[in-house]
Amino acid sequence: MKKLLEGVFAVFCCTVICGCYQKVSQPDGLVVSFQPWVPLLVVIGGLAAVPVGILLFTQPPRVRNQRFWGVCLALGGPLAVIVGAPSFYLDRVVVNQEGFYSRHGFWWDPTVHQIRYDDLTRVTVAVEERAGRRGGKTYAYFFDCSFKSGKQERMPLGDLVRQALPEITEQFRKHAVPVDVPPNLPE
Repeated sequence: MKKLLEGVFAVFCCTVICGCYQKVSQPDGLVVSFQPWVPLLVVIGGLAAVPVGILLFTQPPRVRNQRFWGVCLALGGPLAVIVGAPSFYLDRVVVNQEGFYSRHGFWWDPTVHQIRYDDLTRVTVAVEERAGRRGGKTYAYFFDCSFKSGKQERMPLGDLVRQALPEITEQFRKHAVPVDVPPNLPE
């Protein structure tokens, strides 16, 4: 058991060191996505949860709610494989000279944003503070985009878009799009 915990701790440390995101320059622009190991780890974890859940369910209960958590693991593992892994694999942001493209969400119903720099008149990065659990604070980030057509659009900034934010704001400035980014964005 000790060796297993040491192995899990080593994998955790390696994932923290190498990070979850990757930025790759390609001919069509900079692509920001999750590292390949992220969906792979979801698959491995989801598949490992099934036998652990079955074991928890079939063993005599030693702790309260043991059977409940066994069922949750046995059913949640395949759900993570079917829902989570493809979503992490397909999420991406592409930043190029014409605009940027963002795809995130569930693989069967993704949220897609395609913004062309030449269509914009102004962009503001908005931060909303929300009350979190147990008295903590969480933050939600958005691009408030004003278009030449008069249309206004609020685009949520997910983790991948926030990773690409320096490159996107640089392209806004290159295309003479006024952009307001608050200093010291909260995490």
